[in-house]
Amino acid sequence: MKRTNGLIRNGRRAILAAGAASVLAAAPGCLNYSNYPPEPGTTWINARDTASIREPMAKAFKHVIEQDIADQTNLNLPADGPLVAINVPGGIAPESYRWIAANAGGRAAPLSEGDSTAGLPIYHIGQVRIRGRDVRVDVLRPITGLEQNVSNPVYVGVEVWMEGSTGTRRIERTRWREVGTLDAPELYTIESIEEAYTARTEPEPEADAPAENAEEAPVEDSGENGG
Repeated sequence: MKRTNGLIRNGRRAILAAGAASVLAAAPGCLNYSNYPPEPGTTWINARDTASIREPMAKAFKHVIEQDIADQTNLNLPADGPLVAINVPGGIAPESYRWIAANAGGRAAPLSEGDSTAGLPIYHIGQVRIRGRDVRVDVLRPITGLEQNVSNPVYVGVEVWMEGSTGTRRIERTRWREVGTLDAPELYTIESIEEAYTARTEPEPEADAPAENAEEAPVEDSGENGG
């Protein structure tokens, strides 16, 4: 976990510089265009993101995580507590991070700097593309699946394709990428997300205005005027 903790610390510093732009051509319940990671000429989500963004991420996570749970019956999984940690894009709002985790299956928890997710396998969002009713979300999962305390895991990407508007999206197909062809993205913990969100949304303190009718400071007598 030393390497992971180092990456978390680096991610905490980097997230403060992560930009957040408004979404182009948004309509109720549907986004016409949204990309993560950002591409030239396209935009990502602002800090007040909506279900149009977080719902497909949660659905994609749930599809991949629950498939791993069904396939890995040989593992002695704990009866309670989170089974996986999830890592979502920087720039998202903290409440959306928690919402995605709560709807991702596998008793998922947002990646944390504390002990609550230490040693858990981390599932990542690698890419989000929304074109009207067509959605693609790339999930990166460790090839060891739900196994815990794995050092330097190798990842495999899973493309999850969906169709429909927010609230009615359904998964149409999945495509597994070759092992090791995709690198895990930067880590964003819930703490770093909260810190960056607070920095973006809290108003900057105004400079103190000069006080009116303030008394002038007394000037020391130099002795030139007598005495």
